[in-house]
Amino acid sequence: MCLGSVLLTPILLLPLSAAAPATGPLAKVAPDLQALFEAYEVAQRDGRSLILPDPTMPVVEDRVTIDAVASESVEALESRLVGLGMRGAATAGRMVSGQLPISQIAAMAALPELRFARAARSMTHRGGSGDVR
Repeated sequence: MCLGSVLLTPILLLPLSAAAPATGPLAKVAPDLQALFEAYEVAQRDGRSLILPDPTMPVVEDRVTIDAVASESVEALESRLVGLGMRGAATAGRMVSGQLPISQIAAMAALPELRFARAARSMTHRGGSGDVR
């Protein structure tokens, strides 16, 4: 019996953030976008240049390329994102992609039309004669 208690102790000591889903105003935004927005806020507050938390993040000037999934109407989400300053908006299925001002990440996260958003990442596949680059 005592052995069972010992084995459970490490599980009970895990921080809640490791087991619980994200909550708060940025809950519908992937961790990489959350970190980018937080770095942006610090840079603005301190009056310095933005240092990207992830140098592979698709950032151009003051914009980040994102993929946003609509909770219902993709057209409604696209319209709201364009209203927040998104450039190059394109849709595919329930997804809207484009370049969003970094300053608008929190406003995007608050949209009821948004289910989830993440930084857009391109993938390369290597192998055989059908290489995609």
